[in-house]
Amino acid sequence: MIHYKGVFHLSIIVSFLEKLPLIIFYGLIILLIYLFLKDKYQNQHSILKTHPVLGRLRYIFEMIGPEFRQYWFLNDKEGRPVDRDTQETIAKAGKYANTVIGFGSKKNFDKTDFYLSNSMFPLNVNELEVDNATPIKTYTYRIINESLTSRKEKRNQVQIKPWHLTDKNSIVIGKDREHPFRVKGLVGISAMSYGALSKSAVKALAQGVAISGGSFMNTGEGGISPYHLSKVYHLVDSTYEPSDRPTKRILKYIENNPHASNFELEKRFGENAPHIVKDLLEKGVIGQRGADLIFQVGSGLFGARKDGKYHEETFLENALRPEVKAIEIKLAQGAKVRGGKLPKEKITPEIAEIRGVEMGKDVESPNRFPLFSDMKGLFEMITHWQEITGKPVGIKVVAGDDHSFDELAGYMKETGQKPDFISIDGAEGGTGATYQEMADSLGLPIFSGILILDQTLRKYGLRDEVKIIASGMLATANKMAVALSLGADLIYIARAAMNTVGCINAGKCHTNLCPVGITSHLPHLEAGVVVEEKKFRTANYLTTMREGLFMLGASCGIASPSKFNKKHVVLRTATNDVKKFTDLVEEDSPQLEQDTNVEYIVKHEEKRELVNS
Repeated sequence: MIHYKGVFHLSIIVSFLEKLPLIIFYGLIILLIYLFLKDKYQNQHSILKTHPVLGRLRYIFEMIGPEFRQYWFLNDKEGRPVDRDTQETIAKAGKYANTVIGFGSKKNFDKTDFYLSNSMFPLNVNELEVDNATPIKTYTYRIINESLTSRKEKRNQVQIKPWHLTDKNSIVIGKDREHPFRVKGLVGISAMSYGALSKSAVKALAQGVAISGGSFMNTGEGGISPYHLSKVYHLVDSTYEPSDRPTKRILKYIENNPHASNFELEKRFGENAPHIVKDLLEKGVIGQRGADLIFQVGSGLFGARKDGKYHEETFLENALRPEVKAIEIKLAQGAKVRGGKLPKEKITPEIAEIRGVEMGKDVESPNRFPLFSDMKGLFEMITHWQEITGKPVGIKVVAGDDHSFDELAGYMKETGQKPDFISIDGAEGGTGATYQEMADSLGLPIFSGILILDQTLRKYGLRDEVKIIASGMLATANKMAVALSLGADLIYIARAAMNTVGCINAGKCHTNLCPVGITSHLPHLEAGVVVEEKKFRTANYLTTMREGLFMLGASCGIASPSKFNKKHVVLRTATNDVKKFTDLVEEDSPQLEQDTNVEYIVKHEEKRELVNS
């Protein structure tokens, strides 16, 4: 009987399979008729009404178009805002801690571009002024086997050189402040708020900065989150013998997992882990590192407000944190020369609490700070914050034309008040959310902005007192070196940093639907950012870029990338005309009289062409 039932069931399955093609065929016919009628009699889409069913192909091609262009049709230098070559360089720096290529450059050398001026007698590595005294424990990958559909890699624990500036060459921001900020890593993470980024992405970036050492991280205008304050731990005293099992387990984990974080330890060992870690720190058994933070305050005053208004106690609570090394007032941003925007879809209860905003509403920061509306008000606020914090205070700006900063520098010259640093952003700058018309038309590109700002400060005799931090798609060491040569002291990177933690340039940052979870707060998407893995890629990228800067400096005949200046960069035009910057602008400008209104210093009428190229 059992055998009979089995045969009976088998015959039913066979019969169904025989009829399956007909079922599928008639099913498709019914579906097409349904779609035809639905498309024909709807009134929303013209193309579907005039071309039922067939018109749906348009939406399919529109959806997959970016991927087809990126992988099939665009060459390696054409993609925007991040081309495939740049993406590959960032990925190689993060995974393998090198940027070696074979065969040759894919750059179009016929176009007008900046080039570094190499020395006839470059320096050897042992002649460089570099601090490599403390190697960094990290993880890199080695390719075992690669095929058309897969790549097999092995993850290895290694030690890499940090490529820090020496104490003599370090960049000091706010040298006259009570707490000056000394930077030994020329490359830091630019302003990206918790809210624009997920907590996992912020943790990975902050921990990566901490691992690399010497670098810095801007909080973005969304305030300071617990994730910016991430800590990573390393074993100091391997002879210490703990008396209890929980402490022994935590110590063993830290020993076997370099740079384990506070979040990682608490997740693995429970709520008591922070108390054990604190005890071990006090005994000197382990050491900790965190990211040096630049606390950014935007026009929304997040992190410095209460009940929607400026609240000095809240500001000081954040600004006086030991992790905060400097404060930045955001006046403008390259991708949106206005206040920031955070769509309501991306606001969680935690983000609402940190920012002091309501759930369920888009957050639109004012275009201008509510605390001031002129130079006098701006500088009163800068001076006040310098005095009450004892820390460097700077501003973030965007150049609009070649006289953008004359009023600013003139006021500084007249009053003696000045920011300790100015962050200059370019039109190439990215953002979590902005409007197309702003991103495409407001503000000048970064190289123009650096040159204008640097020369304006020199014209008014202020350059030595104000440091310049440059941002705007400076993702590779060669672009960073050009920026340093044109006048920047430090480099900010943002989208490149996102790439290190998995960004695929999907362009969905504002939707909360980032496919890899970097800008999404949906748990199933945010899970794509594995912090314990990605933090090492950020650290590797930062150190590899610093190494690249030292190597480029050596090729230009200088012992440290902090010594790049205008004699190290030339502008080569498409007509083969080579313009050396020292022939076009003066590196050291004479101090001007207070009421002098002269053109900023150049030696040729080619100035405007140069600045706008």
